Amino acid sequence: MKKLSLLLILSLSLLSTKIKAQNYDFGKVSIQELQELQYPLDSTAPAAILYKNIKIYYEYSNASGFSLVTEVQERIKIYKKEGFNWAEKGINTYQNDGIKERITIKGSTYNLDSNGKIVKEKLNDKAIFKEIEDENWIRNKFAMPNVQLGSVVEWSYRKTSPFAGYIDDLIFQYEIPVKKMEVKVSIPEYYVFKYLPSFYYPITVVQSQRSRTIQYSNKSSNSVGSQTFVDNHTVSINEIVYNADEINIPAIKVEPYINYIGNYGAKVVFEHTSTQFPGEIAEYYSTDWESVAKSIFNNYYFGKQLEGINFLKADVDNQIAGLTAPEEKANKLFNFIKTQIKWNGSYGKYADKDIKRTYQEHEGNVGAVNLTLIAMFRLAGLQANPVLISTKTHGIPLFPTLKGFNYVIAAVELPSGVALFDATEIYSTPNVLPNRALNWRGRLVKDDGTSTIVDLFSIEPAKERTNIYIKMDETGKVTGLKRSTYSNNYALDYRKNKAFLTESDLIPIIEKSNKNIEISEFKILHKDDLYKPIVESFKFEADNMCDVIADKIYFSPLFILAENTNPFTLDKRLYPIDFGTAFEKSFFVTIEIPTGFAITTLPQNIAIGLPKNMGYFKFEVSKSGTNKIDITSLIKINTPVFSATEYDVLKLFYKQLIDKQIEKVELTKV
Repeated sequence: MKKLSLLLILSLSLLSTKIKAQNYDFGKVSIQELQELQYPLDSTAPAAILYKNIKIYYEYSNASGFSLVTEVQERIKIYKKEGFNWAEKGINTYQNDGIKERITIKGSTYNLDSNGKIVKEKLNDKAIFKEIEDENWIRNKFAMPNVQLGSVVEWSYRKTSPFAGYIDDLIFQYEIPVKKMEVKVSIPEYYVFKYLPSFYYPITVVQSQRSRTIQYSNKSSNSVGSQTFVDNHTVSINEIVYNADEINIPAIKVEPYINYIGNYGAKVVFEHTSTQFPGEIAEYYSTDWESVAKSIFNNYYFGKQLEGINFLKADVDNQIAGLTAPEEKANKLFNFIKTQIKWNGSYGKYADKDIKRTYQEHEGNVGAVNLTLIAMFRLAGLQANPVLISTKTHGIPLFPTLKGFNYVIAAVELPSGVALFDATEIYSTPNVLPNRALNWRGRLVKDDGTSTIVDLFSIEPAKERTNIYIKMDETGKVTGLKRSTYSNNYALDYRKNKAFLTESDLIPIIEKSNKNIEISEFKILHKDDLYKPIVESFKFEADNMCDVIADKIYFSPLFILAENTNPFTLDKRLYPIDFGTAFEKSFFVTIEIPTGFAITTLPQNIAIGLPKNMGYFKFEVSKSGTNKIDITSLIKINTPVFSATEYDVLKLFYKQLIDKQIEKVELTKV
C-alpha cells in the first residue's frame, strides 16, 4: 500500500512538472502532446482539455464607454473516436435593438506526419457558420479541419460586448478532464458583481485589487464657435481582479437520473448587482428576490405584454361562452392557445416580440406563448400570473439573480389550488409540465413586483400500470397479452415520444426494447385525448425468455418488465438524483405453466422501504391452482429528487429491487 501511494505521488509530481514546463502559448503545440496516447490520470477519457485560458476585462472608448471583452484560448487532445465531437465548438453572441456582441475566431488542427513532424492546418473563416437561434441569440459554430485520432486542436476567440453587465459563466469542469485552466477577471469599480462559487467541486479564486488608467476626451469650442478644442484626460480607476489557476480537474462522471450534467460541474458565476458612475445615482439589479422580480416584470417584453390585451377579447369570449367553472375556462383556453401559437423552440423569460404580433404570426418563443396565455386567462376573469423558471439545462437559481431564469409558465389560482400551465408543450395538461421545466421551484411574479415560491413538481405521480397474461409451452416458448396504462407525466412522455409515429414504425421499436418479442394486434387508446390515460395493448410471442435444461425450465417471472441492471454504479455521487417526478409502477403478471410441469422453486416475497417515506418496493409471488403463478411488483418513489447523501441507500434499494425481479422460477417435468 505504501509503494502504491508513493508511485501515485511520484506520477502526480511528474505530471505537475510537465504542466509547469509545457508551453501554452497559442500555436506552440508540442510533439509530446501529439504523441500522447491516453490521458495519464484517466485512461478512459476520449479527449482532454490540455489547456484553457480565459481573460475577461473592460475596455473604454470615448465613443461607446465601457465594453466587456472576453478572450478564450482552448487546446484539446483527441484520444478516441468518441472524442471527435470535442473538436467542434459553438459560441453564443447576443444582440438587442441593433446593438451586437462581436466575435473573432481563429484556430488550427495539429497532427504528426509519417516522419514524425508536426503538420498544422488552419481553420478556414468560411468554415465558421452563424446560426440564428432567435431574435437575440446567434450561435457561431465551427468544426476543426482534418481531425484524426491523436490530433490536437486549438482555437481562440475574442468577444467584445456592449452589454457590460453580463459576464459569461466560467465553466471549469466538463465530461472530459482538464489538465490546466487559468482564469483572470478584472472588473472596474463602477460595476459591482456578486461572486458565486461552485458547490460540487471547489475552485480556488484569489481576489485582489489594482489600479489602472483610462483615457477620455472632451470637445469644446471658443465663444465664436469657429474652432473646436479637444481636451484629453487620464483617469485612474480601481479594479477588483479574480484569479484562478487549476490543474488536473477530473471529468464529470455521467450517470442516469441527472437533470443536466452541466449543472454540477465546477463553475464560477458573476451576477451583476449594481452600477454607479462618478456623479450619477446608483442602479441596482439583483440584490434580493424583490428587486429581481421587479426588474424582470418592468421589462417591456414581460410585464408590458400583459397590458393592452383587448385584441384577444373576442376570441376569449367565444371560447368560454357558456362556461362558468374556472377550471373549465382555464382548460378551454389552454387547449385553444396550443392550436393558435406554435412554439418556435426557443426559451426565454421575455417574449421575443409583442404578443399581439405573436398571435398574428402564430409563432413565438416560450415567453411569447405563455405570456399570451396569461393575458387570455386574465381576460376570462381568472387570477393568472407568470411563474419564472430555470430549465434543467440552465441550473438552479439559489441566489437572487436575473440570469438564473430562462423560461416562464402560467399559474392560475383555482378553487382546487394553484394550477400550472405550459402551452409550449402540446401534450401537457394542467399541472403536468414537460420534463425540461420540472426543475425544483419557480417564482410567481405579480404585477406589483412581489414574488412567491412555487413548487414545480407534479402534484400527482407519473403512473404506469401493466397487466400481462402469459402462456408457456414445454419448449419454453411464451405467448402473451400485455396491457399498459400510462398517466400524468408518463402519458405526456409517451405521446411526445411515440404519438407521431405510425404503427409500422412503432412496433419494431417496442419489439426491440422488449427483448425482440414478436408483436401482433397492437392498439393504442386515447392517444389524442390528453385528459385520459394512454392505453397500449398487444399480443406477443417469444422463444428467448426461458432456459430449458434437461427436464427443467427457468425464467424470471416479470419477463419483459424486469429491470436488469442497476442505474446507480458510482462509489460516490456528488450531485442529486433527479427522477423528474414522483412515480408509481405497478406490474401484475399471471403465468400459465405447461402441462406436465410442476412448480419447484419460487422467489420469496419481499417488501422494502426507503427512509423518510421516500419510496418502497413490494414483490409477491403466489400459486394459483396447480398450473398458474401470480406475481405482483409495486415500485413507488415519492420524492422526485434525492440528495447526494441519500445515494448509497438508493443504490442499495435498486440492487435489492433488481436482484428480486430477475430471480428465477424453476419448473420441473413430472
